[in-house]
Amino acid sequence: MTRTMKKMILALGILCAFTMASCAGNDEQQETKPDQIGEVDVQEPESEVKAVTGVAVDGAMNSVYLKVGDDTVDYSFPDLESENRASWDINDTLTIKYVETEYGDSVIEVINECD
Repeated sequence: MTRTMKKMILALGILCAFTMASCAGNDEQQETKPDQIGEVDVQEPESEVKAVTGVAVDGAMNSVYLKVGDDTVDYSFPDLESENRASWDINDTLTIKYVETEYGDSVIEVINECD
């Protein structure tokens, strides 16, 4: 082999070694990201389902104001599936099932107790 050819093979070998080392570093980073995400999800406590029952005093298709004792509380549920959202009228007794999140209460079911 000529001297030039040996230099080219050596340069190609070094280039391959750097490329493989670079890829190995990326694999480690990619492996830790999903693990970190999974750990966060696993460590979060499961939300406890809570419920409140009151008389509907106002609202619309995706929200309701309930009279609960001396208080009036409101719940909004724009993304709630129709099978979990009972129809209601003013003065109906409703039960709202929800979970508390860091962004506020998230309604999971609207039950009309008058049905």
